[in-house]
Amino acid sequence: MKYFLILVLCISNHLQAQTLGILAHRGFRGLHTENTLEAFKKSLHYSYFLEMDIMISKDMKVVVTHDPLLHEKLYVNKSAYGSGEFNQRIYDLNYNEITNYELGHKKSKGFDKQQNIVSIIPLLENVLQETQSYAKENNLKEPHYFIETKITEQTDYLNHPEPKVVVELLMQVLKENIKPSQVIIQSFDPRTLSYISKKYPEYKTCLLDKKKQLLSVYLNELDFKPNYFSPNFKQITPELIDESKKFKIPLIGGNTNNKQEIDKMYELGIYQIISDYPYVKLP
Repeated sequence: MKYFLILVLCISNHLQAQTLGILAHRGFRGLHTENTLEAFKKSLHYSYFLEMDIMISKDMKVVVTHDPLLHEKLYVNKSAYGSGEFNQRIYDLNYNEITNYELGHKKSKGFDKQQNIVSIIPLLENVLQETQSYAKENNLKEPHYFIETKITEQTDYLNHPEPKVVVELLMQVLKENIKPSQVIIQSFDPRTLSYISKKYPEYKTCLLDKKKQLLSVYLNELDFKPNYFSPNFKQITPELIDESKKFKIPLIGGNTNNKQEIDKMYELGIYQIISDYPYVKLP
């Protein structure tokens, strides 16, 4: 009986490990206006794992957007009293000023079939609260979040505060709204991840592959060990797969909308992959 239970558990774990999980990049922007509350809700019908980006406003609010600048290719200024100026920095505006800009009047470049969802740039706390409530109301799986801190050394104090401040503001929102097990914090810039690893080790981190180099090279440069590593498809080699196993750092496949690339990564043992589309909706 004991052997039978162990065998069942092993089979169950193996089957679970084989499940392909697609992370909804910016709320599946191939289907919906990116990084909007409604897009994240709609994405939960395809994937429980939502990928998003955060920036910090002038009044230190954590907002969900990929763009440090409010550009006219994607945004519309709806304020009757506004200047209508574009290319203003998120970090130069208080959140009430940011809400003068709307997404969803225009489609993102390269996504002609995207459903327009007119929306303001949401606060992270609202996204976390409302997606969890939506999942419960619709009997969907508990949402998880793959959140990118959009920072670089070159744009410190220009597009965002210093890494420590970004992390502390982010952690305040996360602690008030979700469990550590529900989130992975990602970045191309290792400074936020290093700070999290030391001060908030209960939160998992993912290093995004900026330099296009092997995991072992990164680990020699870093002062921490990320929980995950995310390379793009072209960087995935047998050597990288071996290093992932050696260092016990699972890979999360970088953003791709190519079904053949997703299938190949799955064959190589990468079971979490970022995409602008659910697998069943890939173009």
